[in-house]
Amino acid sequence: MCDTMGFFSNGTAIFAKNSDRSPNEPQVLEYIPAADHSEAELRVTYTTIPQVAHTKAVLISRPCWLWGAEMGVNEDGVCIGNEAVFSKGAYHKENDTLIGMDLLRLGLERGGSAREAMQVIIDLLEEYGQGGNCAYDHKFYYDNSFLIMDRLHIFILETAGTEWFWQEVERGSISNRLEMMKPYRDVLYTTFSGSKARLGQTSGCLAGAATVQDMMKALRTHAPGVTNPFARPTVGSVCMHYGGLVGDHSTASMIVELSDDITVWVTGTSTPCVSVFKPWKFGTAPVLPVYAGTYSPSADNTEYWCTAEVWRRALIGKAVPAEFFAARDALEQELLQKAAHTSADGFAALTAEAVKAEEDLYAKFPPASFEKAESPMAYRRRWQKKTKVLLNTPPRLF
Repeated sequence: MCDTMGFFSNGTAIFAKNSDRSPNEPQVLEYIPAADHSEAELRVTYTTIPQVAHTKAVLISRPCWLWGAEMGVNEDGVCIGNEAVFSKGAYHKENDTLIGMDLLRLGLERGGSAREAMQVIIDLLEEYGQGGNCAYDHKFYYDNSFLIMDRLHIFILETAGTEWFWQEVERGSISNRLEMMKPYRDVLYTTFSGSKARLGQTSGCLAGAATVQDMMKALRTHAPGVTNPFARPTVGSVCMHYGGLVGDHSTASMIVELSDDITVWVTGTSTPCVSVFKPWKFGTAPVLPVYAGTYSPSADNTEYWCTAEVWRRALIGKAVPAEFFAARDALEQELLQKAAHTSADGFAALTAEAVKAEEDLYAKFPPASFEKAESPMAYRRRWQKKTKVLLNTPPRLF
């Protein structure tokens, strides 16, 4: 489950996505430099395909056990986010071909424009198809849609098996539902995904969106009637909270601002409603929460995400005080102002400053001091079970 948005405003292009996945699945931010390749083949999540001679520099947000990515941006300002979509007929369930997240990363690595990246995805889809398990701690199969954009164009690409359809938009959002390919839609799964409500929320947010700050607010949207997302599950919220019989959790968030350069705002953590968006300038030295990645993942880069998750798990069944949100919003406003006046040479220091300020913020607001909130026992037990596994089991790695 995910939601992705893109729009143009005052000469700037802005991309935003929440990645909604298993609450125990760490997602890592990795900057991978451009590279020339002499090897003939490339090992992706489940299979091997021919490698190209050159791949572009990318920043990706990658589930730790996969080669592919949930969202990202490349050196040319191409941004891509994908969504699980549910189609009629049998999915390809053998782990022997490309998954949607592989297609996303390959589009970023090989596409010099949004149109080129879309064509990369289409060509690979037609040749290899898509399929295989895409879930961290259970079985989950689906097709994919993509929002692909650069400074000039926004494309929405929907797929079902090897079939596809695309359209260009000026501003748009996608969720876990086929809109252009409705005859292919599995109505039952699409309904239970909560995507209709979330697409309505993102469409409403986009109507008046003009800034990065607007997208921060959009990615923190909860459905009407959700007064405390730490006391009830909410699959119908853009900021998704686990705890029900169906639904995932918002495990990572990214906003990309495309102007003359590329500024990325990332949480590096789950649960954007209580997270801090921190700035990173594309192409500068990787500074946490951005790790220096390798082309074929070889390191455990989950520490930042896992450490941050401990504070978030302590919020279950609590009421987060208004003072926290006021302090968090003030910090982000300060970071937005500093980012607007910081040169590329000084950006690594600003990112490090943001991480330190984030640590100080959470230390000032220990969840043990928050008031308890009434919540269903089944909700608490689901979270307790997940948290026990998280704290006692090393993350799965690629």
